[in-house]
Order: sequence, then structure tokens, then C-alpha cells
Amino acid sequence: MRIGLRLLGAALIVAVASGSGSAAEVETGVIRLNDHTPAPDPEPAATLAGPLVDARRGFDVQAFDGRFEGLWFQRKAYQTDGREEEAAKQSEKLREFVSDEGVRRMETPAGALLLEARGWMREGNYTRALATLSLAESLDPDRPQIQLARARALSGSGAGVMPAAAEAVKAARGTIRLAVRDLTAVHESALVLVGALLAAIALMSLFMILRYQVAIRHDVEEWLVRSDRESLAKAGGLLVVLLPFVVWIGAGWATVWWLVLSFRYMRRAERALAAVLLALAALAYPAYRFAVGLYGLAADPTIRTTIAAANGGYDPDRIVKLRELVDAHPDDPMYRFLLAGLYKNGRYFEEAFEGYKRVLQDSPSTYQARINLGNIYFLIGQYGEATSNYRQALETRPDSALAYYDMYVAQSDSFKLKEAAESLAKAREIDAETTTRLLTQGSQDAGSPKVVDAAIDFDSIWRATVEGRHLREWLDAGPEGPRWRTLASTLLNPLSLVALLGLVLAVASLAVFRGAPASRCTRCGHPFCAHCKAAREGHEYCNQCVHLFVLGDGLAPETKSMKLYEVERHERWGRRVRRIGSAVLPGAGDLLAGRAWVGFTLLALWILALVAGYPSCLAPAEAALGMTVRIADLRPVALPDVYGLNAATLLAIPLAALVWLTANVARRRMNER
Repeated sequence: MRIGLRLLGAALIVAVASGSGSAAEVETGVIRLNDHTPAPDPEPAATLAGPLVDARRGFDVQAFDGRFEGLWFQRKAYQTDGREEEAAKQSEKLREFVSDEGVRRMETPAGALLLEARGWMREGNYTRALATLSLAESLDPDRPQIQLARARALSGSGAGVMPAAAEAVKAARGTIRLAVRDLTAVHESALVLVGALLAAIALMSLFMILRYQVAIRHDVEEWLVRSDRESLAKAGGLLVVLLPFVVWIGAGWATVWWLVLSFRYMRRAERALAAVLLALAALAYPAYRFAVGLYGLAADPTIRTTIAAANGGYDPDRIVKLRELVDAHPDDPMYRFLLAGLYKNGRYFEEAFEGYKRVLQDSPSTYQARINLGNIYFLIGQYGEATSNYRQALETRPDSALAYYDMYVAQSDSFKLKEAAESLAKAREIDAETTTRLLTQGSQDAGSPKVVDAAIDFDSIWRATVEGRHLREWLDAGPEGPRWRTLASTLLNPLSLVALLGLVLAVASLAVFRGAPASRCTRCGHPFCAHCKAAREGHEYCNQCVHLFVLGDGLAPETKSMKLYEVERHERWGRRVRRIGSAVLPGAGDLLAGRAWVGFTLLALWILALVAGYPSCLAPAEAALGMTVRIADLRPVALPDVYGLNAATLLAIPLAALVWLTANVARRRMNER
């Protein structure tokens, strides 16, 4: 809200927009709008003549600001003088004035009152703090920050634990409800989901290499021994496993390398999961771009205001917010175009007329403003001026089906039926589907068509946000290209290319290396391959374990004792590693035990909850992968940043608790049965 608020000794400068310079000359049954700024090119006469039905003045932002400031500073003066009764009366006048004007939310003044209440609480004056919070709530109802601040004030004032707890619970519920209502939780979760998925894939790769690195090294060592390079055998095995860190070209590709390297050694379920994860990794960057765009729609107040203006009707709240954007971006005609559209939706034709004229002065090629000017002329019965504006729009954009359609409606209502038929035919020739939709959209209750405004749609806002373009390009842009081209272009990045290459190599490794890979003995953990024992022997045990546990033909006493000790040590350490892994990263124990899908699901949900609740935890994974997602920096914060709760954190806590209990209690009981 563009209202100057001097609070806690800080003077806030009032940003009052200059007037439009329009004047209204009212006659009997006629409204005339005078354009005081001469246009460089011949323009239609800036005069609207027609019936005064529903023609009215718009919301006067300057008058509202002036009156609100007067009441505000009078209240502050009374507070400074210690005249609490007069200050309370002034607060009541503020409430009544805002309510009478129909402005439902005044976020900036409410935020200033939050800071004021915090100051009173620091001084120990909880009575004044509660009164200030009451005024803040009347200006911005259901703001969770206010409820949480009241909880602290009640706790500090000695009102009791229960009233404070009730307000805290109310603040938590309000935070979640607000996040769901404006889709902030959904939009932020998309970005968190991408980061969590990448981290889960990296951890899955790590656990797979830990599970199979002994067998992989054994195969490499055996190959080097058979190639008369026995001295390099041990080092060669480690070199293959740690190759991404030896060849330091972005160690982040270790995730893909480990999945490819262990793919041949995996079980079927693990291979299927690895293939799916490599495909998802290839789509990670497009998904990240998508999530950032989706997040921007919720977190960027400019875009949120733009969406509300583009898809909503007239509302004083929207008028005030959009006027702020007009003043903040005087060189961008998009916001002035949207503001004029809001006025037109409210049938404030004079303000809309002046707004579109200003857009055309700043950007003469804005054919959309020309179409909407024609629609204003049409609505007051000046069909000739309306048709003239549509023709000028077509001079700028000859392929505008909307301009031809609106001209068809204007010509039909002025009984120029032949010309109307020609205009409709041209509209259908350009875009038959759009023309049919416009005919349906423009039909009135009586069945006759009506003109349709040129309005930016949500899809254009969405694509501009995802592709990182300025929204103002919509005013001069031609038809947007197919969506598949946008997706294809986002796949041309190092991460996607490496992941796709890894998927191809993983599948190819099954065809290139046809022999059975090395394995680890399930009893003692020693590796073995086809060169170490006969193929007819058991596939899961090494030679000694086969003789000890399968054939039962016995071993030498010393060998048997040593083997039993190795078996007991392997099983003991395996249990410890799986339990510690599950305690730190739920699902790790299942992954190390070969239960791939269950383990990865638990791990992904745990990482999702962790990232949602504490986004900074991704920093090490981002550094290892060579990426800069920085989800923590993108988390939205309510302003002022005091007494705030985060909906994602509130939702992440129960999810994390459920996943941890499932992995460490429920799964352990299932395995013990």
C-alpha cells in the first residue's frame, strides 16, 4: 500500500502517483473524456459520447492515501503525548475508514504495526502491544504473524499458557491455510521436490557403490592379474571406483558414474530403479526451471499482483497494488495496461480510457491497448470510433483474430452486415478455433455476441516466468512457439546430457560384458567370480562357505574357526551399518539390504522433509554435484521478517517423524519376524 508510515522513529516516504490529467465534462446523457496530451500520430477524437449507464469515477488512491495518512499520524501524535483515549479513538476511525472504502488488506501498515508492537513488548508494555496488534489485525485480517505476536504478548503479560498456546496454534493453522489458499505451499514444494530428488539420487548412487564396490574392484583386479599387471591390481580397482575424483572435471558426475558402474552387478529391481532415476536426472534441469517458474508465481509479489490483475475483476486492493507497480516501473507499459483493464472491468471508463491512451503514448505498437480502446467506444455506442481503433490495431498486427472479431461485432451492431461478414471470415481464416471460442465467450444472455478485451492470460504469464523473459514482451510478441520446443531447449544442458549418456552406457554394459559379474559371499562377504570357483557350485557362497554350509564336508579346524569368525564379523558389521544408516538416513538400511524400491521411497521422503524444513542442508550435495540450486535463498519470507512461521517447516516435521518411525521401528519389526 503506497502509504507513508513513520514508525519507531523511521520516516517512510510517501510515493504518490501523479494524476492522469484526464477531465470529465458531463452533459445530459453524455460523458466526454478529454485527452490533454497530444499524440504524434493522428488519433481518434479523444471524446466519448454515450449514455451514462454505469459510468462512474474510479477509486481515488491519492485521496485515500491522504485521508489514511492524516488519521495515522494523528494517532501517532496522540500516542507521543500519552493521550491514550484519543489514540484509541483514532484507531477506531482508521478501522471504520478502511472498512467504508472497501479495502480489505493493507499489508504495509499492518507490518509497520507489527514492528510497533514488538517495540512495546521490548519495553514491557504488553497492554499497548495488544492494542496495536488489534489494529493491525483489522487492517490485515488472518495474518499469522499477528497471531503469533499476540501469543508472545499474552505469554509475557502473564495471561497464562493456554491463551498463548491457543494463539500459537491459530497462527500455525493460519500459516498452513494461507499457504494452501494462495498455492505457496504447492509452488514451493515443487522446487523442494526437485532438490530432494537430486539429493536422493546422489545418495542412492552412493549406497549402490558401497554395496557393490567390493565385487567391482574384484573384477578389475582379476582382469589386471590376467593381463600380467598384478602390481597395478589393487590400485586399479580403487581407481575405477574413484575415477570422478581422480579426473577432477566436475565431481558431480560421480553420481551417474557409480550408477553406471554398479548397474551390471545390481538385482533386477535395483536395475529398474537405477534406470528410472537416470531418466529423472535427465529431466532434473527442465524440472528445476519449471519449479523456479512455479515458485516465482507464488513468491514474487509483482507476478502475484499481475496474475490477480489479469484474471480478476475490479477491486480497490488490486487497484492500489497495481498503482504501486505502475509507479515503481514507469517505463513498463504492461502494468499501466493491466491497471486500465481493472478500471474497465469496474466500468470506470474514463480512467480506463486515459490508461490505454497513456500505454499507446509510451508504446505505440501495443495493438492490445488499441483493441480495448475500441471496446470502450463500443460499450458507449460509438461504433464508428470503435471500428477505427480496430482497424488501427490491425495495421500494427494484421494477423489479430481478436481485432477482426471485435470489428465484426461493432459492424454487426451498426447494421453494416456485409462488412461484418467479411471481418468474421477474415478472423476465421486467421484462426478458426480462436474465433469460435470468441463467439462463444462473447455471447450475451440474449444470445448476441459482445466484444472481448485483449487480456494477458495465465499461460503467457507462466511461460514468461519459466523462460525468464520480461512480461512486457507479451505486448509486442507474436504467436508463441510450441511447448515441445521449450522443453527440448531445456534438455540441452550438461546434467541432462550426462544422465542420458549414463543411461545408455548402463544398458550397454549388459550387452558388452556378457559373463557373470563378480559377487560377494552372503555369509562372509568375500568377493568371488567365475575364475574363483566352479560354475556348478552355489552362486551366493564362496568356495569355503560352500564346503562349510552347503556340502558339509568340513574344513581344517583352524580354517573353520577363522571362517566362522569372518562370517560372524560380516553379519555383525552389516547389521550395525544398516541400523546406523537407517537412524541417520531412513531407507539406507533397506537399500544396503537390497530392498531398492522401499529403501529409496523412504530415503526420498526423508530428504524431502529435511529439505522442506531445513533447505540449507542441501548445500553439501549441491557442492558435490557442481550445482547451485540454493533453495534456502529462494524460500519466501513474510515482511517484516518478525514473528514468522513457515508452512513447509510445519508440514515437514510430522512427515519426517512418520518416515523415521517407519524405517526404524515398523521396518525393523517386519524384518525380525
